[in-house]
Amino acid sequence: MKKLLQYFHGYRLISALAPLFKLIEALLELTVPLIVVQIIDFVIPSDDRTLLIYYVGLMFLVALISLGFSISGQFFSARSAVGFTKNLTRDLYEKTLSLSQSAVDRFTPGSLVTRITSDTFQIQNGLNIFFRLFLRSPFIVFGSLIMAAQIDIRMTIYFLGMIIVLSAIIIGIILITTPYQNEIRQKFDRLVTDTQEQMQGFRVIRAFRQEKRERDEFKELNVDLTDKQKRTGYITILTNPLTFATINVTLILLIWNGAQFVDEGTLTQGQVVALVNYLLAILVELSKLVMQTIRLNRGWVSARRVANVLNYQSESDAFHYMMTEDVVDEEKEEAIDHSPVVMDDASFSFEQVNFQYPTSEKNVLRDLNFSVKQNELFGIIGGTGSGKSTILQLIESIYLPTTGRIVYNPETFDVHSRRALRDRISVVSGKVALFKGTIRSNLLVGKEDATEEEMWTALEDAQASSFVEVLEEGLDAPVAAFGRNFSGGQRQRLTIARALLKPSEILILDDATSALDYLTEANLLNTLAEKYDERTIIMVSQRTGSLENADNILVMDAGNQVGLGTHEELLEDNTVYQEIYNSQLVTEVE
Repeated sequence: MKKLLQYFHGYRLISALAPLFKLIEALLELTVPLIVVQIIDFVIPSDDRTLLIYYVGLMFLVALISLGFSISGQFFSARSAVGFTKNLTRDLYEKTLSLSQSAVDRFTPGSLVTRITSDTFQIQNGLNIFFRLFLRSPFIVFGSLIMAAQIDIRMTIYFLGMIIVLSAIIIGIILITTPYQNEIRQKFDRLVTDTQEQMQGFRVIRAFRQEKRERDEFKELNVDLTDKQKRTGYITILTNPLTFATINVTLILLIWNGAQFVDEGTLTQGQVVALVNYLLAILVELSKLVMQTIRLNRGWVSARRVANVLNYQSESDAFHYMMTEDVVDEEKEEAIDHSPVVMDDASFSFEQVNFQYPTSEKNVLRDLNFSVKQNELFGIIGGTGSGKSTILQLIESIYLPTTGRIVYNPETFDVHSRRALRDRISVVSGKVALFKGTIRSNLLVGKEDATEEEMWTALEDAQASSFVEVLEEGLDAPVAAFGRNFSGGQRQRLTIARALLKPSEILILDDATSALDYLTEANLLNTLAEKYDERTIIMVSQRTGSLENADNILVMDAGNQVGLGTHEELLEDNTVYQEIYNSQLVTEVE
């Protein structure tokens, strides 16, 4: 939590001025009952109207000055809270981008979105309240207690008892509701995650007529979240009656005993009124504190959630670090030993590689051993869930092997830097990722300084120039979020063009031609073979026909390497490959 204090940089002065001005406001408020004592005990009995006007004017002057300090305190408080949250949100977003994939899996994307948005907003509200109350309320409470003691020490016992009881109420509420607030934030994370999935998959949901099921699931989550909030509300709703009951009992005792002391002549009527005013001042401030306890508690819970992300270790650019549960796992250093070795013409190789996802209980890849030569077309094929995309994530160093190692050719790659490695790899993901903007802005993601000629060449090679040319805006044609204003095949070709535009040693195509017709795919593969033969191309495909010309094909089955060879070799002696080939051959004949 201490790390969050650095975000007051640039706002430290106004962060100090906000409570200071509220403190001055409180000090001025404490003087008003003393003026009331003078009016009741001396001015009214003397029937001096000039003196009455003087004291009434003095009260208005004090109120006006107090109002000025109050407004200034509110302004500085709000500005400090907003500035703090702005800095925090910026760094939290940057931190999220720097997390390893394992860390993202641990937090979940929905939870990270909630922490960047909702949690930071709760922190802002909590800070705003804290600056306004943390000096003012205690000062008025204890100041009123001291002023009451100055008037009559005998009455102080009632004030002190009331403060103790109300403090116990506040502390009890905080202790009881904090676990509920944690549960509410977790439920909210899940609600956001599920809503995000439903929005992204609404076409599939409609296609399979699953709207009712999704509505029921959302309703169940929403009802569960509502129940947690209600339970918290049932507890906090007790604060008002408990507070006012305590105050009213104290007020009755104060007036009862005050009347007796007035009859005895040891206390004046003005002093009794002043004591009542101080009692009501304590009531107002503690009532504020009780009412805002929940918001302060929410801010505290949110601050801890944000701090957990900020304190989590970022993905290291150096290969010899592995982030698992915030610590370096020294036992797995062998898995990422990329020491320079003689590799002949290999681009990289897998040596006894096993991999297990951070949230998984068993290995999803087992005992992988293969090498990819430089400038070859290397195919990967297998059934759904066989581990094809996981292999690609290991190549990109998105994840690190659990055991074994991946050895890169030191003559081609900087084996000490993730950034340098990824600079030499172009990726077309199986899940098309286009950003809101224009075709030009999406292509420039691949190469920031690309010329218009280079962009058109990449589009032509990716078989995308035909549909881009007919667009009125050309390269400046708008692209909706996720490329929703283009068809699936058009989106794939645009992402392929972006990957071709990036200067790289390895081109990874993760099922990147699944939405293309056979003719377009054939033209694309021919272009890659003719114009990009200096790149190592790794192609994952469900079609054996797409990999016929591959130099080597890796066959995967349920996380196991079950075959490695050319198309012809695998057709001769690999049962899994034969089954895939024959099933597709029958489909084509039919």
